[in-house]
This record gives sequence, structure tokens and C-alpha cells, in this order.
Amino acid sequence: MVKNKYNVVLIGASFFDGMAGSMRVRNLLEPLVEKDLISLSNLIYEKDNKEPIGKKGIIQHVTFKIIGFRMINIFSVFGFIFGGMSFLRKNKKKHLKNILYNFGSPDVKNILFILYARLIGYKVILDVMEDMNFEGHAGFIHKIRIKTSVFLFKHSRYFVDSIITISEHLMKLSRSAVGNKIPVSFVPIAVNLKNFEPAPVVTQKDNLKIFYGGSFGKKDGLNYLISAFDKLNSVHTATELIFTGSAHKADMDRIVAQIDTAANKNKIVYKGFLSNSDYYAVLNDCDIFCMTRVNSKFSNAGFPSKLVEFLAAGKAIIATRVGDVPLYLENDVNALVISPESVDELAAALTMLVENVEKRRTLGIAARKTAEQYFESNSVSMMLISVLESV
Repeated sequence: MVKNKYNVVLIGASFFDGMAGSMRVRNLLEPLVEKDLISLSNLIYEKDNKEPIGKKGIIQHVTFKIIGFRMINIFSVFGFIFGGMSFLRKNKKKHLKNILYNFGSPDVKNILFILYARLIGYKVILDVMEDMNFEGHAGFIHKIRIKTSVFLFKHSRYFVDSIITISEHLMKLSRSAVGNKIPVSFVPIAVNLKNFEPAPVVTQKDNLKIFYGGSFGKKDGLNYLISAFDKLNSVHTATELIFTGSAHKADMDRIVAQIDTAANKNKIVYKGFLSNSDYYAVLNDCDIFCMTRVNSKFSNAGFPSKLVEFLAAGKAIIATRVGDVPLYLENDVNALVISPESVDELAAALTMLVENVEKRRTLGIAARKTAEQYFESNSVSMMLISVLESV
């Protein structure tokens, strides 16, 4: 394969730090940068990184710029638009296939960049991880963004060259939107196994740490996890529940209020939004991982990226039976797969794992093998190369 055949400009997510979106693109694109199969630039909308990267520069061979947009200053929209267009123009390269990789669906924030990129010779790829028809967060501006996103996605065949998705539902949705006009491909969530201990030692101990990392929306079912942990900790008092991640203020307030009323609230630890290195250190230190999405249209549409990280950690996992989860996880084989929204099933699963070190060990080994088989970043990234070749 010819090296440096593709010049990719990533928009819609940061390559350097963050949760679901950033992990998706980082684990998918990083192996290709390291192998010199693509050159990569990253146009970042807003600064929310824990890593101190500055406003522009080059890190890990990736050129980046943060253009910013502040609602309190409406005039900043001009700098946002023209700064983004300038970045696209300056980072277009002769003698290479130029690709605009847009993380997410088209919407009011990115449509001008997509159209401009196409106008000056880029091929455009959408990476669709969510069904915006089921996006639930309120707020006037956000509702406008969702409505325009749904409309633009239905007409994306006119300004997009290819779509990649992470689930069966999103494959069907995308094909329904574009017909046979442009290709739609399945490219699963990828995970970099180098971030995890290769063979974690599972031993019997009293102070087991139960982990959840990600967002804190109603779709994530953390209210059920907190209630189940309360039941567990009333018997196994040395256990801890560890949270990391970020949330909309209303979601965070709701979770904090529930923690404050929990009988064992002193055993629930919220570590905030962590840098990459701190996040993986916490993952490797914990013993049981929980993915507790509820039975909602949103949950069943996509695939939880956090679950792939949990599998790679090689520890015991409890996961709810939503969306494509049953395609990869089999109950009592590589995870404990339970019904969503059931405090009793979740508490029983936690109790089983806390009391049974051998079960934690065997499930952890099988979980790691599942990550290696389906989600290993080097293998998955080559699926993306096939997409780049086809546009």
C-alpha cells in the first residue's frame, strides 16, 4: 500500500483528549498516522481538553487549530466560520486524496465547512454514531441543531461521498437516507490495547472498585446503578463505586442529588473529567465495569463506546441488553448481560462478581479476547483505509 496517499482533515471531535467522540476518532486514526498511511489535521471547534495543547500547533504529527465560538459574543461566529475555512484551505495537499472526516451528522455548526471542503476538492466522509431523531437534551439552540441535523442527514447524498457507522440500526438509517447513491460502511468502535495491562491479575480482595465512565444522561441508567450499589454495599461494605466523565448540568444535578440521598454515599467517588493518562490509570485500577444503558430508542440505536474500553481492560463486565450488545456479549461467557432498568438484576450481578473471584477472572479473560477479536484498533483502522480508497 502506498504511504501518505491520503490527507485527512478531522472536524467535529478532538484527536487529543476527550470521551466517546474523541476516543472513537483517536483509536481509529492514530494507527494510520503511526504507519504513515495518512497525514492528519484536526480542526477543533471548542477548547474542552484536559491536556494543555494551546490554540494551534503540531502534536504527534497532527496539525491542529481551535477556532472557538462563544454564545455570549455573537460576532465570534465570523472568526469561527472564516477560521475554519482558512484551516481547510491551508491544509489541503496537492498530489494526495483530500478527505474531510466529519465526526457526527451534518448540522448548523459544520455544514458550511462540509460544503466549502467539497467545493475546493475534498471528499467528505460522515462518521455517524448517533440517531439524531432520538437525541433527548433540551434547550432552544440544541433543538434547532437537532432539527437541522435530521433534515440535512436526509439530504446528505447531495454533499457527502461516504458514511461510516457503528451499529446495525445506524446502517439501516443511513442507507434509508442515501439510497444507493453513496456507500455506507460498518466500522466498529476501535480500542488501543496498548493502554491496558496485557494480563491483569484478578485476586480475592475486600476493597473492590466498581467503575462507570462516560456521560451521565438518563440513557446511561446511572440511577439504577447507584440504587444497586446501595444494596450491594449494605452487605459488602468495603466496595467502592467510581464515576468519571462529564454531563449537562441538569443531568449532573440529578445524579448528585441521588448520591446525596444514598445510604452509602461516602463510598461513591466522582473523579470528574480526566485526561487520557489519568482515565486509563483509573480503568486499570478498577475491578468490575458497568454499562447500564436503559431500554430507550437512543440506547438501542448506537453502540456504547465505553463498553469497548471495558472489554479491553480484561476485567469482569456487567452490561445491559440493548442495541447491538448481544451481537458481541453472551451472558456468563464474556460478561454478565442483564435486563436494562432492573435494580434487582444489577444488584444480583454485582453481588455475584464481588463474591466470586473465579467468575471475575474467567469473564475478564473472555472480555479481553472479545476486544482483541472485534475491536483492536490496528485491524479496525484498516477497514477505514478501505473506505478512503473507495471515495
